[in-house]
Amino acid sequence: MRFSTSWDHWIYVSLPFFLYLVVVLGLLIWGEHGAETNIVKVFFRRISWSLERLTGHPGWVMAGVLSGLTVLGVAMLGLYWDVAFHIDVGRDKELFTPSHTMIVLGLGGLVYSAVIAVIFATVDRAPVGWRVFALRIPRSAVALAALGTGGVAAFPLDNLWHEAYGVDVTLWSPTHLQLIAGGALAPIALWLMLREGAAEARPRLIGRGISALVLGAVLTGMSAVQGEFDFGVPQFQLSCLPILIAVAAGFSLVVARVGLGLGGALKAVVGFLVLRGAVALLVGGALNHTVPRFPLYLASAAVVELAAWALGTERRLRLGLVAGALVGTVGVAGELVWVQVSGWFGTAVATLPPTALLAVPAAVGAAVVGASLARAVPGGSRVPWAATALAAAALVVALAVPLPRNVGTVEATIRTQPGGPTTGVQVEFQPVDAAEGHSLAIVSWQGGGRVLAGLREVGPGRYVSARPVPVGGSWKSMLSLYRGDEVMAAPVYLPADPEIGAPEVPVLPERRERLVRNTQVYLRESHAGSAWVRTAAYTGVAVVVGVWMVLFALASRGAGRLDTVPVHRPPDQPGGKSPEEVADVAPNGQGEDWASALHRRLLAQRD
Repeated sequence: MRFSTSWDHWIYVSLPFFLYLVVVLGLLIWGEHGAETNIVKVFFRRISWSLERLTGHPGWVMAGVLSGLTVLGVAMLGLYWDVAFHIDVGRDKELFTPSHTMIVLGLGGLVYSAVIAVIFATVDRAPVGWRVFALRIPRSAVALAALGTGGVAAFPLDNLWHEAYGVDVTLWSPTHLQLIAGGALAPIALWLMLREGAAEARPRLIGRGISALVLGAVLTGMSAVQGEFDFGVPQFQLSCLPILIAVAAGFSLVVARVGLGLGGALKAVVGFLVLRGAVALLVGGALNHTVPRFPLYLASAAVVELAAWALGTERRLRLGLVAGALVGTVGVAGELVWVQVSGWFGTAVATLPPTALLAVPAAVGAAVVGASLARAVPGGSRVPWAATALAAAALVVALAVPLPRNVGTVEATIRTQPGGPTTGVQVEFQPVDAAEGHSLAIVSWQGGGRVLAGLREVGPGRYVSARPVPVGGSWKSMLSLYRGDEVMAAPVYLPADPEIGAPEVPVLPERRERLVRNTQVYLRESHAGSAWVRTAAYTGVAVVVGVWMVLFALASRGAGRLDTVPVHRPPDQPGGKSPEEVADVAPNGQGEDWASALHRRLLAQRD
């Protein structure tokens, strides 16, 4: 086992943690600790006091949330860096690459963030959901720890998967899905942590900005499974992209609108664009890899805001249904315009199969589930469990329908001009209408980047590449055809790969190929394995995700209850407030009408 010696790359691993320590030191120096003399408690209370003073949120909340955001940022950069490396270069030559290390530290850091939240909540004697002996354990911290544990556990399981089926390069293997989901769903736990401490919160500008950034991270996490489309190497039906966009937007933006109030969906999109823009600049700029593209979600945010403005947010089920329907139609249409204009992955919107219409029920289901999770925010009716279960079922069906990848009876005669590092490509199909009206391109990868060449029709069934494609060295080039539920490909050039015993597919003046499923070209490293391993892996992922969902439900339920109870801590504690101060604070920290304020003041005086 070798370790990387590229110190300029290791800076990306160490710098976030160095900055984290600098911030902790600054908070410690600035903070106060009241009359406490225990040195350990002084340490935590000084930091807690500083965090609450800066943000207006309880110190334990900010300790967990800011730690979580830091490690998630590390994991996110590691993920996109790792995917870009595999697309541009190929297999890793060592296990502990900087990107792998960032993913492991980021997911493990979620457990650290949960522990930090527990420690601060215990020291501050915070009114959180569970108490075990002297410990005060936020429900959201338990969910966060479970996400980190499940994500880290995917690493050794991934090694077993590769031993059974060979090295794959897809994001959607079961172990990769578990790993990605652990980090992708973690921002939801961070948002629930904010809600769990909302009864004590009086958010300042910085605190409100952090709340918006957390919900931007929720949208970022929900978009993570779009990665193969982001990098332009999708191995599944093209209809998966609008469906995944609809799910991410429907869920995240409804939660953001309820959680942040007016403009909340737009604020979350701004947070998303900041996070994904930073990743694109780092991966595509500083690290010089293929730039990961991403949706904009602006149309979706606009229609969610419109629905909330017209209907209000009190009746959450109604909001979820209407906002989801608008996201699945107008919002997705806006994203498809962006796909078309930006040339995101070389497909025309007109070539999307009919199953893309499943974006509508997918968005509605996701939005209703988001509205159900928003029970953590008081002031509205709760979505009935039956409606939530029905929405989740519709969501699962919409995601499952386009998963099959079939192969049609199509042959292609591929003509090139061998002899140079690049070549133009001519393709003639049999039958002649095999590619008519469908997505067709030549994609090249693992030669130091990714190249996409469109094909234009010059005659019945005859096409020419819009640009030369690389066909030498370590480059891999293939003809790609997406036709409804058929996902097909044929090699143009593949180098020999002695490590897996794969022969070269040379560049020839003319070759006749029958198109196969594109994974036979993309995943040359894979091989057949035991069926029970696959069954056990997918079953395990389903169980882990199920546990996460239960913990989310418990955390949202607990946050919703705690948020309606006026609480206060003695003034000598960090963030201590008098009963009168607490009585004037609404559950969302934005103020309330006089009648509600009087009611809360009376309750506080009674307590």
